Amino acid sequence: MKKFGLFLLKNNIHLMTLIFVGWAVWAACDWQELALVQKLVMGMYAWLIVHEYEEGYKGRFLDLMAGRLLGLDWRALTPGVTHIAQAVYITVLFSLALIFPDQLWLTFGALILGLFEGFVHNMGIFMFRLRGVSPGWWTAVLMCAYAIWAIVVINRHIDYDGIQWLWGVLYFIGGFICLEVAVQKLLGSSIERVRSSAQRFLKERFGK
Repeated sequence: MKKFGLFLLKNNIHLMTLIFVGWAVWAACDWQELALVQKLVMGMYAWLIVHEYEEGYKGRFLDLMAGRLLGLDWRALTPGVTHIAQAVYITVLFSLALIFPDQLWLTFGALILGLFEGFVHNMGIFMFRLRGVSPGWWTAVLMCAYAIWAIVVINRHIDYDGIQWLWGVLYFIGGFICLEVAVQKLLGSSIERVRSSAQRFLKERFGK
């Protein structure tokens, strides 16, 4: 059982992708019947899956964050532990948006993630003084552009109450906090350690 658990942990990105493929097959078979927001969410979902592979292909962005912000040696961590919480978060976030297309705040939560990824990867270049782009930067920028386009499409074709944006933002923030808490637990760290490590890193980075 332990070996099976380690297998799932190590291959969580592939299992996440398999779930996405299931959604993609469903969407392709029923495309004409899908709501506009479901089509837009599927597009963002596809971009995010590609992004996860680019992010891990070279440089390992999550390991970069763990190493430089927390001082952890990612090579000593159990394979997959830095990504499992993110895989669950992504799967739940997009599955709920697809299952409940009438709840627009769920869609906004998924689109905000695309905007957030673009911001984080650009900040990563600046904060870590990278010589090139951060791992996953190309798809993060394209995903951010897609999210902006999707938001414009929704505003043009769907009438909705502006409060949906407030719920969407709160939903994203709440989910992201839960994600960060889960990640720190899996890494054997804590939010307090993240705070103190981040303060030290920022002081070293901008203090001079």
